[in-house]
Amino acid sequence: MFSDQKFSSSILANSFSLKGSISCKGELQIDGRINGNLNGEKVILGPESVMDGTLTADEIIISGKFKGKIKGKSIRLDSGASVDAEITYEVLAIENGSSINGIVKKIVSPAPIKKQPLPNDMKKEEK
Repeated sequence: MFSDQKFSSSILANSFSLKGSISCKGELQIDGRINGNLNGEKVILGPESVMDGTLTADEIIISGKFKGKIKGKSIRLDSGASVDAEITYEVLAIENGSSINGIVKKIVSPAPIKKQPLPNDMKKEEK
């Protein structure tokens, strides 16, 4: 339904309050309150934001308050962020002045498997 569309950014203002789930493409900035689950590509929790729930995205930037579970490829906790969560990440940046409490786990990618030459391939290389 949306596959041919380009997605830009959306903002949920500080007057916004949601209880439930959000799934989004593109960039989503939240300045309000969320109680629930959020799945997206790039999610920014602004300085006034408060979220309680599960946040899953490729890129996550948190400047506000978060409590729950976070899973992302790239996660940045800005100065002033307050996070009480189980965090699963590939790349994590924690700026001075942020506060973090919880469990932090790095996603470990399996080592690439080296292709072993087949016996026939080895005979060709020797010639």
